[in-house]
Amino acid sequence: MLNKTLDRKFSAGDLVLAVLSLFALILVYFIPTRGLVRLLSFFVPFLLAGYSYLFEAFQEAFMGIVLGRELIVTAASVLAFTSGSYFGGAAIMVFLKICDLTVSFAESLQNEQVSELYALRPETADVVNLGMLTETNARDIPIGTLIELDAGKTIPIDGIVEEGTSVVDASPLTHANTSSPVVPGSRVFSGCVNVSAPIRIRTTALQSDSVCSTVIRAAENSWMHKSALERLLQKVLSYVSPALIAAAILIALIPSLVTGEWRDYLLRAAILLTASQSYSVIQSVKLAFDCAAAHAAGFGVVFKGHGTIEALSKAETMVFDKTGTVTEGRFQIKEVFPSGVSEEYLLFLAGAAELHSRHPLAQAIVAASGAAASDVEVLDVEETPGRGVCAFIGGRNVYVGNAAMMEDHDIKFRNPSIPGTAIHVAVDNHYIGHIIVEDALRMGAFDAIEELRIAGVKDSVMLTGDVHSSARRIASSLNFDMIKAELSPEEKCRAVEYLMNNRNANTTLAFVGDGVCDADVIRLATVGIAFDCFDKPDAINAADVAILGGEIRTLPRGYRLAKLCSLAVLENSIVCGAVNFACAFFGVLGYIGLPFAVLLQTAAVILEVFNPVRVLYLEEEQSNRLMKKGRRKHE
Repeated sequence: MLNKTLDRKFSAGDLVLAVLSLFALILVYFIPTRGLVRLLSFFVPFLLAGYSYLFEAFQEAFMGIVLGRELIVTAASVLAFTSGSYFGGAAIMVFLKICDLTVSFAESLQNEQVSELYALRPETADVVNLGMLTETNARDIPIGTLIELDAGKTIPIDGIVEEGTSVVDASPLTHANTSSPVVPGSRVFSGCVNVSAPIRIRTTALQSDSVCSTVIRAAENSWMHKSALERLLQKVLSYVSPALIAAAILIALIPSLVTGEWRDYLLRAAILLTASQSYSVIQSVKLAFDCAAAHAAGFGVVFKGHGTIEALSKAETMVFDKTGTVTEGRFQIKEVFPSGVSEEYLLFLAGAAELHSRHPLAQAIVAASGAAASDVEVLDVEETPGRGVCAFIGGRNVYVGNAAMMEDHDIKFRNPSIPGTAIHVAVDNHYIGHIIVEDALRMGAFDAIEELRIAGVKDSVMLTGDVHSSARRIASSLNFDMIKAELSPEEKCRAVEYLMNNRNANTTLAFVGDGVCDADVIRLATVGIAFDCFDKPDAINAADVAILGGEIRTLPRGYRLAKLCSLAVLENSIVCGAVNFACAFFGVLGYIGLPFAVLLQTAAVILEVFNPVRVLYLEEEQSNRLMKKGRRKHE
């Protein structure tokens, strides 16, 4: 009915007052009293429910806030009492109390989901100082501090393991099976659990800048980045509400003076005043987005604002970078084809050149080669994204990359004879062989893309730097609508720009990547989604949506949540607008009375408040049902 954005907390005291005031309103309505006694009897529920609003109305009047909610509501109630509608005047305050209580209860449910995230961020940490452990507030620990963490405890701050070996479990943060061993030199992140043995960690960030804090902040502050619909509603209401208030004043004065039926027109003015306070729709829209953001964080998805949820719900084109998204991003050496050198030398030289590259493919070659920084002197390393690496090793220029890199340097190379990704190696423009690597499809990738298609994605596109033969094989097995292969990062950006310029009106484009080599594309897309990025803080910061874990079916779940949330927002806007228009229109014409108008608006608010909560549980049921269906299909 009459809600604006509230800071009130749900409390048992407010619940008792609401119940008592409603009971008193019903009781005094049926007690056969007259005159002053009847007026005073209706003051009981009026004051029980509205004493706080009266105090706030006095403050608003004193401060000159003439359009304040409490002041307008109090004026409507006073008009009702003046016209002789004691029941209507008391009902305004009683049902306002019930509406506020409903909103605060729904907000408490959303806050409970956010509070569950706080359990992932310990408040204290054991700081190592001169061999002694000192329990310290984690918020006050500076970068570079050495902390000790016992087995079974949650990591409070991002850092690097300095002493000890253990296993770290990231599933509380990612909601996926993400356990990995850590040794001295390994990076660890807040929100993960140290499983097996004590370790000492050198902090690399403040707690406020750590991964877990980023997730909590996104869930808490999503309201700061409003959706287009919220901005539109606020703009419309900034004109509609004052217009209705002005109309109420005119109706209370002019027809009353002309006809002398002042009681009737004061009641109609009171109805207009209640209808003018349409803050409930803004509150319900905000609540829907807030609930969606908190709920998504609960299964490892971080939405960067209400606008992101709204934009994702309109995504009909979904573009995937291949490596690390639809594939595992864990390359393995399939075959080595040397030309004039041994397999061991070819692998070692390629691994030495790739030592400092962050690309998963390069890391696989380094691991297979056994090369280490201490084994060979590598100078003048130049990495060309989407091509490969050029390095000066042992007085010779070494080129390690794809076919495009060989062509750039006019090096004749041999085409691979088996499927897979070919990494060619040349020394001083002399070709010495190639390495075939392969990357396994991510489990559940096919089901995830089909779920996205069922949920509303019309075009699924795969972009990759791989050769066409390897890309076609993967795209065919996953049933993509379109593929583009042998692309550099710049060419991927141009491909996404082309798709964005040629999409349907009122739709958006979402790009899904791992955030390692595609950060520019993530920033460019309407909705940039970083996948499996809990250990990549830069990717989390660059993306609009961060999927922390490596379970790809989390993507369609987040997409369905965004669509269901947007549907609830649209329903709430239509319901609130229709109810307020009907109350204002029919109330002015005298077809409905004040009590019925107040009751109708209250029912609309209760529907608006619980609709987002209902949608969240509906989304969870849909996700569980589709996941079970997908597991049966996989089996």
